[in-house]
Amino acid sequence: MTIARSLSLLLFVFYSANTLAASPYESLQFGKYKQQITADLKKTCHPQKKMTDEAWGNKILANEDNKMYIRDARIALERNNEKNYWEAISKVECPEM
Repeated sequence: MTIARSLSLLLFVFYSANTLAASPYESLQFGKYKQQITADLKKTCHPQKKMTDEAWGNKILANEDNKMYIRDARIALERNNEKNYWEAISKVECPEM
C-alpha cells in the first residue's frame, strides 16, 4: 500500500511541475494569437467607436457563430494555415456600433 501511495504521489508531483512549467508559455502564445486575431478583425470590421480591445472583442463574441469562427481562426494560426485563417476571419460578422 505504501509503494502505491508513494508512486501516485510521485506521479502527481511530476504532473504538477510539468503543468506549472508549461503554463507561462501557453498563456504567451494565447496572447499572441489574441492580438493577431483582434488586429485582423479590426482591419476587416473597421470599428467606428473608440473602444478597448477587450470591450470590442466581447461585442464580437456575443454572437455564437462568431465564437466558432474565431475558434477556427485560432486553430488555423496554431497550424500555420493562412488560407483557413483568413477564411475564418472573413466569416466573422462585424457588430453594429
